[in-house]
Amino acid sequence: MLQMFFLTYQLLRDSFSKGAAQLFTFLILGNCSVVAQDWNTARLSFVSPSNIEVSANSFDEINDGITIPAGLVIGVTISDLNDVGASGPLTGFSLSFRTANGVATEMEGVNGNSIDINTVALTASNEIGLGLSSFLPPVLLSSFSQTLMSSNTFPCDWRTHQVAIQFEFGTVNCTGKLYDQASDYYTVEIEYTLEPTF
Repeated sequence: MLQMFFLTYQLLRDSFSKGAAQLFTFLILGNCSVVAQDWNTARLSFVSPSNIEVSANSFDEINDGITIPAGLVIGVTISDLNDVGASGPLTGFSLSFRTANGVATEMEGVNGNSIDINTVALTASNEIGLGLSSFLPPVLLSSFSQTLMSSNTFPCDWRTHQVAIQFEFGTVNCTGKLYDQASDYYTVEIEYTLEPTF
């Protein structure tokens, strides 16, 4: 069973007078859709928050980037129903992400500017109940599916098994930086996929 989530980043950069500093506002919105199979049950749930707004208005924040620890918490529900016809016994799951809507290398701004998607990096960590899972170091946003974590923990319930997603914008873990990007209002959707392993 695959579970997909869409997360929209809306990046607003506006210049102060005479280019002395720049203001960054990040708005993160989320919604989801479900794809199912008959012999297992799986679901991702936004626990908190589904909307985030962060502003950076100092030279340090623009030069060093912005980090939003536990910017999104996702609850994981997965269980093996042991039905006849299943691919085999469930052994765990992985959580991956990628850009949605054909965004391959750049986020397009409303004023015709663009910003590299590698200005954004994501990291997953255990919020609760998934301590023995394998979490990868920061992963750059990409149009290709990137694994954030894998686990052999199951069954899982979204209330007791949660993953925290940290977002980084223009930090040392990002190839793209904020200080060399054009001011604009940018949007990109991120698709999360929960994939059972057998």
